[in-house]
Amino acid sequence: MTTPPAIELDSVTVGYDRRTVCRDVSLRITEGSFTVFIGPNGCGKSTLLRTVARVLRPSEGRVAVLGRDIRGYSRRQYARTVGLLPQGIEAPAGMAVTDLVLRGRHPHRSALSRWTSQDEQAVTAALAVTGTTELGDRMLAELSGGQRQRAWLAMLLAQDTPILLLDEPTTYLDIAHQYEVLDLLADLHAGGRTVVAVLHDLNQAARYATDLVVLRDGHVTTTGHPSTVLTPDLVAEVFGLSCRVVPDPVTGTPAVFPESSRRTSTTHPRSGS
Repeated sequence: MTTPPAIELDSVTVGYDRRTVCRDVSLRITEGSFTVFIGPNGCGKSTLLRTVARVLRPSEGRVAVLGRDIRGYSRRQYARTVGLLPQGIEAPAGMAVTDLVLRGRHPHRSALSRWTSQDEQAVTAALAVTGTTELGDRMLAELSGGQRQRAWLAMLLAQDTPILLLDEPTTYLDIAHQYEVLDLLADLHAGGRTVVAVLHDLNQAARYATDLVVLRDGHVTTTGHPSTVLTPDLVAEVFGLSCRVVPDPVTGTPAVFPESSRRTSTTHPRSGS
């Protein structure tokens, strides 16, 4: 018997109000993969992610998660299965980090249930993994953008879902923290989670993804392993960028280097005369 994909989109058309963003999209995301959506701004990456998360409802087509139509899940069931970290989210004023992370446990608790040792362990582990333990008592409003992003990640991990959806999770992070977050996602993937993320940095996408989904104008252009997908021709066609693609000296994954029409001078002007 064939194992169903973690996520399957079948002829999905979706958008906002009367504006269609993605049309007739069919896509299969393998369970246990680290899949990254790439493409130019406005191509539909976030729209598809929000559709899988049930934030948007397609006007046509079907979305299935773990072999089951997403319309067949209750809200609580779905929140135990799929976790979403959107971009640009804001926490209520006056909330501490630990209180935010505790919200990730809501799908696992009834309205009248008490705080359990399992909840406490999940929150403690999520804070530790994201490096936010020492921030637990701090107010979110007091934190830097990078610290807040890690707090939101901790809330997502406390939700303890097999599928994680992340829309530009490295936003607001400096370069070191970007790689810390991506390493964390890679560890979660290695532990068996299905991770689906939207990233803008092609080199980061190539380094961490097992699968790339390339989008353009609301359509899937191609999918596959970064080593076969990221080519100079594809980058030129999709992003309008002339580039060279060479092996990353650290990982061997494709690394994209833009070509410039400007020549770099090998001489330097002499100062003062």
